[in-house]
Amino acid sequence: MIKIYKKKAIPKSLELIKINDQYFNKYTVELLDERAAYIIEKIDRSRMVDKFFIESRFDGTKINIDKLSTGCKTALNIMFNPDKIFDISECGENALEIIYTLEQGNVYCEYPMIAFDMTAVKAIDADGEHLFTDYEELKEWWKNEN
Repeated sequence: MIKIYKKKAIPKSLELIKINDQYFNKYTVELLDERAAYIIEKIDRSRMVDKFFIESRFDGTKINIDKLSTGCKTALNIMFNPDKIFDISECGENALEIIYTLEQGNVYCEYPMIAFDMTAVKAIDADGEHLFTDYEELKEWWKNEN
């Protein structure tokens, strides 16, 4: 289940990553395995050829994996680095839908970024952890910064 952090509740033991493209290109790409193929297909509608290349959805050309969208890179960062918190402010709805289904991971954003089909998330603020299964309740929690 994804954990959402408010800024004041981010533990000192977890690093907040705001520049997802750079982090992916420098660190996460080395961690990729067959699990990444599903994420790449769902978000960017591209096929993962191997750890460093994808097949373009437009013409089938083999291109460097660093050409993935920021939303896709963010989802992969979250999936492969559960010991970090990733800012999801640059993610589109297609990436959010996948991020909110991940079994684990940590996210942050200054404003509500919620997938319409979200099922359950843990939200962490200065008052502790809260479990949300309703879109509107999570949206309201997010608006009320502690």
